[in-house]
Amino acid sequence: MMRTATTLALVALLAPAWGSAQCTELFISEYCEGTGNNKGLEFFNPTGSPIDLGPYVLQRWSNGEAGMTDETNLIGTIPAYGTWVLVNGQTEDVDLGGGATSPMCDPAMQELADQLDNPYPAPTYMNGDDALVLLKNGNQVVDIFGKPGEDPGTAWTNDAENGFVDVGDGATWLTSNHTLRRKFEVTGGVTLPPVAFDTFLEWDTLSVNTWDNLGMHACECGGNNVEVLAVKPEAQLFPNPSANGNFEVTATLPVERVTVHTAAGQLVHDAAINHLARVTVSLPGLPAGAYIVNIHMEGGATFAHRWWVK
Repeated sequence: MMRTATTLALVALLAPAWGSAQCTELFISEYCEGTGNNKGLEFFNPTGSPIDLGPYVLQRWSNGEAGMTDETNLIGTIPAYGTWVLVNGQTEDVDLGGGATSPMCDPAMQELADQLDNPYPAPTYMNGDDALVLLKNGNQVVDIFGKPGEDPGTAWTNDAENGFVDVGDGATWLTSNHTLRRKFEVTGGVTLPPVAFDTFLEWDTLSVNTWDNLGMHACECGGNNVEVLAVKPEAQLFPNPSANGNFEVTATLPVERVTVHTAAGQLVHDAAINHLARVTVSLPGLPAGAYIVNIHMEGGATFAHRWWVK
């Protein structure tokens, strides 16, 4: 692949807009940036026909570099409304010298893979400050994660005032030590690099080392070889902020589970729900601050809400 032509063209496309296709092209549907080398990506086919992965390449743009630092050719075929999972391929601990070790990827995660990634360096050695670019036929950008060419610090964050980058002011890291799942209403990839990467625009945020739904994706286009849902999944949470640690969830589909994490990713509540469309959660004594509430609904849709306790 001609690195110079591809990377310079991509950087030149920086524009104040997000471009996307509508149920016509492969896109990244899940991003797992876990502890150690527990890292992987899920790709979703939103079309009614199989997609040959031969023309697709995943690039990593590491640490704000102005071009790709490593890449992996995808292999195989994704069925209609199906997924393809790429997972870090390191199967044993590697001694780096000086007492440092590069750990193996969790075998349980590797078992979920359709494809194990190349040895280091490779895209699934990403950290929270690496952008990812999915290309087709060498130069067609079909999806972008992060902002290529930007070094966000440790990770892209929830800090809108500082362009969602980490400036050391205590903002929540979103692309480091989290799993991110593409929202149900996203129907195509980002084809123009964003002015700023606001994670919450297109991604629901889950806790670190979460890969229970890796290999399954729900989308407006269709998903998991089922028909498009007649009811669009939506979930609301109120009051927000809460004065007493209580909130109520209302959803358009039955709720199966509600989890609550601190902004740092610590689990503080996890409850299975008996398929109710209205759920009350009571967490008295919860310290004041910001939390992430994940609402898991029937059919695989998950919504993440930022919630504050006063």
